Amino acid sequence: MADDGAQRAVLSRLTGAWLTQAVAAMAELGVADRLYERRLTCGELARECGVHAGALYRLLRLLESHDLVEQGMGGAYALTPTGALLSRRHPESLADLALFYAGPFYASWGALAYAVRTGRPGFEHVYGKPFFDHTAEHPDMGAAFDRAMACGTSFFTQVPQVYDFTRHRHVVDVGGGRGALLAAVLSQVEGLRGTLFDSQGAVERGRAALTEAGLAERCDFVAGDFFENVPPGGDIYLLSRILHDWDDEPAARVLAGCRRAVPDGGRLLVIERLVPDRPHDAPGALAIAWDVHMLVNNGAGRERTRAEYEHLLAGAGFTLEDVRALPLDVNVLVARG
Repeated sequence: MADDGAQRAVLSRLTGAWLTQAVAAMAELGVADRLYERRLTCGELARECGVHAGALYRLLRLLESHDLVEQGMGGAYALTPTGALLSRRHPESLADLALFYAGPFYASWGALAYAVRTGRPGFEHVYGKPFFDHTAEHPDMGAAFDRAMACGTSFFTQVPQVYDFTRHRHVVDVGGGRGALLAAVLSQVEGLRGTLFDSQGAVERGRAALTEAGLAERCDFVAGDFFENVPPGGDIYLLSRILHDWDDEPAARVLAGCRRAVPDGGRLLVIERLVPDRPHDAPGALAIAWDVHMLVNNGAGRERTRAEYEHLLAGAGFTLEDVRALPLDVNVLVARG
């Protein structure tokens, strides 16, 4: 008979999906929002959230066992620092990420075995079309995905702290979305100009966001397709969380377009998670799970090791100079043109 510890280890892994739904319910029902920077009893919280008090107590007990809430004197509940991230009132809220992971991505992960059998994305098997085609046809899901991806980007503010932008004149953010990374760089580096380059819709959303941030006067906004061309004019280019969406051949095309735009001696910063060379020596490495996540939801996407990125960069004419660490296992790969 298997020992108790081994059985518990398997059960803890099998029930991880239950915790995913509990965390999402915490955000969806407004539990985290109403507990943010205050304490409430279960009854008070149930009335404010409009939910069944007895059922809420059972959810709170599960959340407390995972250090998301804590019960204090008088039975009142409060958020832990971890649980506070599920409130939309938190400046670095992960609420929208939780809802998408417990919704569309939860459904697609149910087709993991299909993805492994066929090499095709589980998302396509569940929803009938590739991810980006489906979200384009279902704008509510597309908007929810955009909100989810906007979560967890607090590390953007640290990019100018691990790389010196002051020696550059013009930064181009390739596939820059709403311009969150570009805004983080420009707001910390005086005199630097920027170009936001992405699809027409993304660029317009980025223009609005950068205008609100008071940075639009220092920016150019260019719509296009990074598989076709990358705008010239910069002396440093950013490619944040783009290459992991693609297999090697399309990723190489993106890098080749960047190399045509990057002047000799210019720099390309690739911002991605790196798969460790020895997974056993890196328990909990996020890139390992995210690599399978890309298989399930994209099919063509993948996370890569440092050596794999170095090979891709060299094939496009770049030299990898350095790798600099950011929070959440994210890295800045500094490449010279």
